[in-house]
Amino acid sequence: MIHTFPQIKIKSKDVNSIERVRQLKYDLRNLGEDILSYSPSDFNSAKLSRLRIRIFKFSRREGCNEFFTIKGNKRYVCLNASLLNRKYYSSVLYTLHGIAHSFCHFKNEIAEEVFCEFVSYSILKTFTNKRGKRFSKRIIHGIMRSSSKDYNDFYRVARKLERRKKGMMMKLNAEAKNRKISKKKQKRIFYRLVKFKKLEEFPDEIPELERGFRKI
Repeated sequence: MIHTFPQIKIKSKDVNSIERVRQLKYDLRNLGEDILSYSPSDFNSAKLSRLRIRIFKFSRREGCNEFFTIKGNKRYVCLNASLLNRKYYSSVLYTLHGIAHSFCHFKNEIAEEVFCEFVSYSILKTFTNKRGKRFSKRIIHGIMRSSSKDYNDFYRVARKLERRKKGMMMKLNAEAKNRKISKKKQKRIFYRLVKFKKLEEFPDEIPELERGFRKI
């Protein structure tokens, strides 16, 4: 059931405000239906509810503030507590990005990141628009100013494809799911729009994600 989403656990010593975590949980729960509206046919509310969100401070050596990983049959979206302590709406975006990885079927890494940026920004726009378009624009522009050039480029690529044909990103993801588009073709579509760039490094070692965490 979607009402069990999201499952959030934190490293208490890493988080400055429990109330901010509770706000994130509340907002993600309310965004559940929006998240599912971007997912393909093989992803449903039960799969969304089984995702495990973990918030803790990443090593300073890491170049990312979020990562998605699978351990056995458990799927984790990990968020850097240092980001949540400083920037709430960026944290919402990064968490949505990680969730999008759980239903992304692209085999090409650039295509995958473009898709996840598209999903996360689209949902965040819907969320922030409730407080007015001016507020939403300020939040989105602020996040983009502090984001890496590569990821801003990925989001612009998604917008360009969507301007060409609305629903293109979801259509391509569905084709990838059904193996109707090869990895080679995925690369050709996206690399025409963005030159290959070295992606942020994935953590060298995935930490223990069950012991030492407090449930929120």
